[in-house]
This record gives sequence, C-alpha cells and structure tokens, in this order.
Amino acid sequence: MTTLRFVPYSSAFDTGFWHELTRRKLDIYRLDSSDQSIFGYYSNDANDNMPALFNVDHQCFDENNRISNQQQQYFVNGTLKLVNTIEEFKAFDIDNAMKSESSILWNDFIQGNALENPQKLNRFYLLIFADLKKYIYHYWFAFPTFLMPTSFNLLQPVQSISERFSIDEITVITKALESNQSQACCLHHQKSVISLKKAVQQLNEQPQSAADYIFIVNDPSTDPAHPGWPVRNLLTLLYYHLHAVDQLNVICWRERFRDGQRHVNHSLYLQLKPESIRSNDDSIPPSTGWEKNERQRLGSRQVNLSTSMNPIHLAETAVGLNLKLMKWRLAPEIDLESLEKTRCLLLGAGTLGCNVARCLMGWGVKHITFVDNSRISYSNPVRQTLFTFQDSCENKPKAQAAADALQKIYPGIKSMGYDLTIPMPGHSVTDSTKEKVKEDVNVLHDLIRQHDVIFLLTDSRESRWLPTVIASVEQKIVLCCAVGFDSYVIIRHGVPNDELNSSSSTTYKNLLPGNKLGCYFCNDVVAPGDSSIDRTLDQQCTVTRPGISMMASALSVELLVSIIQHPLRGQCSAMIRADLEETSAPEAISCLGIVPHTIRGFLGRYSTVLPTGEAFSQCVACSPIVRRAFKEDGFSFLLKVFNELNYLEDLTGLLAMQLATDLNEIIELSDDEEI
Repeated sequence: MTTLRFVPYSSAFDTGFWHELTRRKLDIYRLDSSDQSIFGYYSNDANDNMPALFNVDHQCFDENNRISNQQQQYFVNGTLKLVNTIEEFKAFDIDNAMKSESSILWNDFIQGNALENPQKLNRFYLLIFADLKKYIYHYWFAFPTFLMPTSFNLLQPVQSISERFSIDEITVITKALESNQSQACCLHHQKSVISLKKAVQQLNEQPQSAADYIFIVNDPSTDPAHPGWPVRNLLTLLYYHLHAVDQLNVICWRERFRDGQRHVNHSLYLQLKPESIRSNDDSIPPSTGWEKNERQRLGSRQVNLSTSMNPIHLAETAVGLNLKLMKWRLAPEIDLESLEKTRCLLLGAGTLGCNVARCLMGWGVKHITFVDNSRISYSNPVRQTLFTFQDSCENKPKAQAAADALQKIYPGIKSMGYDLTIPMPGHSVTDSTKEKVKEDVNVLHDLIRQHDVIFLLTDSRESRWLPTVIASVEQKIVLCCAVGFDSYVIIRHGVPNDELNSSSSTTYKNLLPGNKLGCYFCNDVVAPGDSSIDRTLDQQCTVTRPGISMMASALSVELLVSIIQHPLRGQCSAMIRADLEETSAPEAISCLGIVPHTIRGFLGRYSTVLPTGEAFSQCVACSPIVRRAFKEDGFSFLLKVFNELNYLEDLTGLLAMQLATDLNEIIELSDDEEI
C-alpha cells in the first residue's frame, strides 16, 4: 500500500494584523501575557505552486468581526501568546504549549465536538514578541496534528477527481456542495450532503455500505499529490470514530473561480484503508505542528515593519486604496500621481473652504493651504465641517484651525493656514494702512505663485477680484465657487496665453478654447465695490440651504479633477452646447467625462445647467488691459482701484459704454446676491 503524505500550513500575515496587535499591546494587553483567543482562516482556492496558506489579519482578534459564511474562507480558532521580552520568547516551553493546544483539539475529537462542528477540526497557537521600539516582530506558529496513526495507507494512488469521476458526476457533486459552507461534510450516494456526525453513525451501523459515502474536506494545499493539514486532522478524527469500515473515500475539495467560472478538477480523490486508533484511556497521542522557519528548520521567524508600521504610513496606504481600486478597473487612465502633487490654495476657510478641503483629501490631494482673516464663531461648527465647538470657544483663526484639523484627520497632509486680509476694490487704503495692505498683496501674490490651483471661496464679490487678477497674470487654474440661498455657481476661469494683447478668437465646432473662457467677473458691466455697506444681518451672512455648500464644494473639486486629468489641464476647451453628443467635441473630454466651463445648480428645481461664456474684452479682472496695468504698475495700480470708485470702469472702457447706453438697458448684478 502507498503511504499518504501531507503539506503543512505556511503562515501569512496581513500588515493590518501587526498594526492591530500593536494597538492592543499598548492600549489593552500592556504587560498581560496570558493566553488570548484569536482566529485565523485558510482558503481552498490558491493558485498553482502556492503554499497552503494560513492567514491572520486585523480582524482576527475579535470574533464579533468574523464574517460568517464568507465564500472559500474557513475559520480556525487559536491561542495568542504575547510575551514581554525577547528572552521570554527564546526560552518559551514550546513542548508544553503544543501539549496544551493538542489537548483541546483531542478533547474535541474524542467527545465528537468536531463531528458536530467541523471548525473544531483544526487549531493553532501563535507565540509573539513585539519589539515596539524597532517595529520588529518575532513569531512562531504551531498547527497541531497527531502522530497517530503513524501512517495513512492508500488502497490506490492519489487521483484527481477528473480521473475518478465523469464530468456529469463532478457536476452533481459540485451542485450538492454549493450551499455547504462547513470545512468538512459527507456526500451520500454522491448526491445529498450530510453532516460528519450523521455519516459516522450510519457507517458504524452499516459498515458494508462504505462505498456509498464520500467525505469532503476543503483543502488549502495546491500540491497535485499531497493534501493539506486539515485533511490529516479529518482522517485522524474518522479513524477514531469509525469501528469496522474497510474503505474510506475522501475528496480534498479545491475550488478556483476564474473568469466567472468555478474550476474543481484539481481536487484530489483518496481511497484509504482505515484503522482504529482508540485506546483504553483515550490519552492524548503525540503531536507535532510547529512551523519551520525560512531555512526549513524548526525555529521562529521575524518580520521587520519599521518602515511600514508607522501609523501615518498605514494611513497613506488606506487613503490611496479606494483611488487605486478606481484606477484598476473603472478609470485605468486616471493619473493619481498628478492629483497627489497638485498644490491647492483655498481663499476662504468657511463653509465652502472646509468642504472643498475634505473632498480634495478624498481625491488624494496632499498640499492644501487656507487663507482667511476671520475667527471661528459659535454658529460656524455645524456647517463648517473642520471646526468644533471648542474651536469657537477659543475663537481660533479659521485658516490655521482648518489646516490643523486636516492634519488631525490625516497626518500625511501638508496643510498651512494664513490669517490674511485680501485687499478689495472699494475698500479705501489710507496712508497709515498702505504698508500693511502692500504686505498683504505681496503675501497673496507669493501664495498664488506657489500653488497650482486657486479656489475662490470667499463670501463677497470684491474679495475675489485681486486673486482673479493675480492668478490670471500667473496663468493659474482658478475655480470660483459661490452660493445663494438655493443655488450655486462654479466657474473655471480661462487660463490666458502669454500674449497680453490676445483677443477673443472665433470658436470652432462645438468648442470654446480654454484660454478664451470667461472669469467670474466677465459678465459684469460694473466694477466690484464695497458690498458691506448698509447691510442687514441676513445680508452680512451667507444664508443658504445647508446642503448647497456641500453640493457646490463637491462639484468644484470634481471639476478640478477632470481638469487635471485632461492633457491640456487649464487650457482644455469647453463645450458650448453641453446637450450635444460628447463625440461632437472630444477635445473637451477627460478620462472622467466632460470638462464644463460653468456649473449652475438650482435646488428649488433640482436642476443643473452648464453654460459656457467667452472672456469679455473689457472685463474688470481678466482683460488684457487690466493684466497689463497690474504687471507694469503693480501696487500703484492697485491703490487706484482701492481708492477711486470708477477707476476700473474708466480703465476698461465700461464707463464709456455705460454713458453710451440707455441706462434702462443695463442690468446690474447686485452684490447682495452671490450669483
């Protein structure tokens, strides 16, 4: 007769296991080195040439986290021994530990617990010393199995089930096992699934019917001739409980799902000659099972996670997981690295600024800077999602508090906050304040120059003028987001060419080139002024439906991502007729879809429109004449804008246009409304 041999387990750890172990050691176990109950699992669907893996991950400490009946994962209970010193680890009595673990397993065998619950067919023991200063973990696994019987004799050589059964018979067996989730069971007449306990009872009553019973065990081994450790334990269990059976039929069940199909032909069929292993006193037989090390000698292993065990590193891995999953299947062309490197400047750290920052983080953006000159009030935290009640009690500056909050949420973020007042048209500058205003202008200019994307999220029209001018001169991507009571608007500003004298070009096809797109001010026929004069309380605050800012913020970030993913980035064209087929303007499409110029949403009608507008040659913010004046005259030009009421309108020719036009035909956009 041929003797059957078995493939031992090979341990496999998920990195999250070590992180959870570290947390529990520091917060729960501390110096407690008593035995802890944990669980692991194995699968029967490994690829060819893979070892018989036994897995533990971050959920293995808490049985309540176990996902019951998860396909092809078979749970095994075990014991964790976490010692406090390396000396204790080296001197540990492994023989006594093996005897203790084996006694639990043997007791489940002889009392029939493993027949009722096949999960009790296997156990494991895990000895660990964790050096938390260096993040080096010494560990040793034991998977107990018994050395009785001393050999398992085959009536015929090991076969694959395709050699033993016909295709129709394999199909019948497969269908019979579809609803079975236990580690082991029995097939009666190859059709009906019965429990191990019932099969043993029937065979002991009618041992001559052994050919009608096939025991099934889920096998982690991929070896074409040798089954894994669970098979050995099942045979030991059956040899103990079967009394007069002269034939034992076993299928080592292995499944693989490839291309939506289940493949089982590499499962093994065994036919054995069983022998009784009962003894008078049912004493625990000798056992084995300590895992060999990398040199295939009996000894412990170690893992060094000093680089990957840092919680910040783990957070970085976790943050990027969803994005990587999108890239793998849903959007393979997306460039995640460009998003991670994009430096975003958020002008305004209020309701819009907080929500935009959170959404940027979700997309993996790691460089976020806030600019705001206000402090957190008691009304802010419920809508401004980066702030807490304690922040309002301490009256913290919004910009710095927002930056600090991002780092608490995700330490890998590079966030900064600037308590800065943005100089504005209509807000006069005196001799006593001139130097401070000039300093603020220089700081703002430097910040815009240092960032790739500028978000205009402030709560007044005039505060968006200077950033628009500077960003236009510096050729930055600008996204302006403004909200009303039940409406919002998001505009991506055009990125002008280097030539200041470039004029509006004619459009072609269904496109408006990216350098010809209008800015937030291109529809104005008056210059922005001081909107804080003579305002009631509801006009002084941004009063909107609470969901508006979240929708507008999210769409602003999604629009930015589409821009970044377009080959031309800020220069990408916009469709003039967004209702036409996208194929009519492929130049306006990124891997995530269209890249509109403007998004206007109306919550009262739950509707969205995507208008596209050309840059206005007499715009008070982005027109060539304004950009030239800023580049040539700098702060002296700005002083005139701040102090002289009609200076911008005169400079751009708007004043002359107004004088030449019937005043009744001029529709002014009120500064009382954001959009």
